[in-house]
Amino acid sequence: MGLIRNNGHDPTVPILIQPNIGLESDVRLPIINILNSILSNEAVLTLKTRNAHWNVHGVNFFELHILFDTQYKQLNDISDEIAERVRMVGGVAMGSFAEYLTHTNLAENPPEVPDTLHLLADHETIIRYLHEDIRKCNDEYEDEGTSDLMVSVMRMHEKMAWMLRSYLDTESTIGESQKRNN
Repeated sequence: MGLIRNNGHDPTVPILIQPNIGLESDVRLPIINILNSILSNEAVLTLKTRNAHWNVHGVNFFELHILFDTQYKQLNDISDEIAERVRMVGGVAMGSFAEYLTHTNLAENPPEVPDTLHLLADHETIIRYLHEDIRKCNDEYEDEGTSDLMVSVMRMHEKMAWMLRSYLDTESTIGESQKRNN
């Protein structure tokens, strides 16, 4: 029996045990779609961060190599949590890049290697979408479990964005002090 990933539920496939967690099917399906969209964003940003990690070079190589390594591992953990939540509410987590690219809110720019500024912009994009998704889960679907997960995901993205922003601020500060010393 195959599982359909479009919305986590194929009415022609008998599902023996539906989750009985206080969320009816008509609520779970849009939540599954939201979660799979978030999962798509996470997967794309994870790969972009790995790309930056693999291809970083220059004066700040070591600092950025470590920063990107830390962040792609955190993003990987976030993806796992989101995929598990999809399963908890009775859906099927997306698992292919073809699906991710169809459902992501992030732009892909192959063969460009993402830099710190572009990764920062992607985190901030995800944060803005998460604000809206959290509102929907609270107000429209009354799903505190998914909302709570998304709040923690948003906080992690805020922290990663802050670190990238702080690194960029350091670069501009160093550049300005070097100009003054010349």
